Amino acid sequence: MNFMNYGANIKQFQLIKFINENCSDDHVISKISIVLRRDKIEAPYYMDTKIRLSSCIDRQDNGIVHAMDILNHNRMHNLTEEKYNEIKSLITDAFDDSHDSDQVKIFKEDKRLKIVLMSKNDDEFRNLFNNYQELFDKIDNLID
Repeated sequence: MNFMNYGANIKQFQLIKFINENCSDDHVISKISIVLRRDKIEAPYYMDTKIRLSSCIDRQDNGIVHAMDILNHNRMHNLTEEKYNEIKSLITDAFDDSHDSDQVKIFKEDKRLKIVLMSKNDDEFRNLFNNYQELFDKIDNLID
């Protein structure tokens, strides 16, 4: 089935927020990776988003007893220079070197910018969405 024929536009960040809000497991682990690049010849302004959600049954002595993948999602975007600069500006304004922690990792290179956001429970996940809602909405709205 081709969802595009029906006008479907799956908003990736809204989807993972919906999954988290409707999951009865308190131990949903998320990893969100957003990479902006401007080094490809065929697509000079490029963004790749990767989202992984896992559920762990128990965390014993800081280890995971059992984990199950809930979602593994990857979306690639060819951007206009204007959209690239807009998203890059949102990222650089929201994330500076002081944000580098267990929950947020930032990798900056000349032609590449990568952020990795991780949460280990519902509270951390909600905080990510509250803190970076504007960025997530901007990325979700790239596809009309």
